[in-house]
Amino acid sequence: MKRMLKDYILLIDKPSFMTSQDCLVVIKKRLKLNKIGHTGTLDPLATGLMVVLVNEATKISDFILKSDKVYIAKMQLFLKTDTGDITGKIIESKPHLDLKESEIVKALEFYNNRQYEQIIPAYAAVKINGKKLYEYARENIPVELPKRKVYIKSLKLISFNNDLVTFEVVCSKGTYVRALVTDIARILHTSATLTYLRRIHQSGFDLSNALNLDVINEETVSKNHISIYDGVKNIMPAIVVDNSKSVIDCKPLVIDSTNEPYVLVVNSEHLPLAIYRNQKNNLYVSQRGFKCNEDIKIEKSKYSKSKIDV
Repeated sequence: MKRMLKDYILLIDKPSFMTSQDCLVVIKKRLKLNKIGHTGTLDPLATGLMVVLVNEATKISDFILKSDKVYIAKMQLFLKTDTGDITGKIIESKPHLDLKESEIVKALEFYNNRQYEQIIPAYAAVKINGKKLYEYARENIPVELPKRKVYIKSLKLISFNNDLVTFEVVCSKGTYVRALVTDIARILHTSATLTYLRRIHQSGFDLSNALNLDVINEETVSKNHISIYDGVKNIMPAIVVDNSKSVIDCKPLVIDSTNEPYVLVVNSEHLPLAIYRNQKNNLYVSQRGFKCNEDIKIEKSKYSKSKIDV
């Protein structure tokens, strides 16, 4: 049996009509965990890949959050809801247009490889003056919806059947696919609402390796959990050091093997010691430390002047 780690990454296939936070509560209770987090909220309607971080692995959340995400989405044309997805109240029903597949492709191509300012949906957790947007919406209080710069890296049509459009989208952090559906419909001079959303990939992690929530237990997790060392391979390079004490003491490192902005420094057993940030040229300084066992504790560096060659 695979050795059970204390700090690890777990891939979950989130079920529909359950919040991301509810999933964490179930996992935390079932595995009796102290600390748990995830790397990007999925709406209750959405299903698919949730990257769950346990204990010290939560310290890499910011780096995974920044990565692109891949979704399969379905949009129902000629229908508009207050939430932007099928869970909401229908507020508009447009006359059916005889749209051709080529017109759908053209609308998708408009946003393909495009950065733009997306209007955040009214039913969102983004705060304005300390209050969440969905709270304003539920109380029928008008508020100017903020915009957020997003990048649609790739947008491809999968199928077009009657009024239902299925597409794959690769997008940046902070993108609302519900809002993207509204924007695509605007190009088509009609309305649309999101009926299905499934996250299939994020930061090198794939849905095919995810566990269903109902099979989560110590045995299944021990066979399927991912070490921090293996989990960051698609985010930053890992540097193995023999002298762990220098890293524990937060001493700067001279690293010639890479010029990436961040590196994960691990010991000879591949246990994480710290994330180091490139300060200039090949000089790296400690950014965030890990407690990889009961005897090691690394605090955030105050950067000493000594160096070590790697």
